[in-house]
Amino acid sequence: MTPEDEEFERISREIRRNAKEDDDDIQEYKRPWVGLTDGEVEDYWDWEDFQTGAGRSTIFQMVRHIDATLKRKNNE
Repeated sequence: MTPEDEEFERISREIRRNAKEDDDDIQEYKRPWVGLTDGEVEDYWDWEDFQTGAGRSTIFQMVRHIDATLKRKNNE
């Protein structure tokens, strides 16, 4: 191995070592998802109009309400 090859190998090892130590990627913090509590799910399950089968518009209203609740809880 020539002195140039040895120097190349030394530099390559140093670059690989520094790459392992230098992990400074800045990652965006993502808040954990906040879902509905068991109590909130039961509130929807107990929703009288849903239980009595009041129709498609009631289900649509319930889904919109769930969507709004989740957005509020997750600050969207």
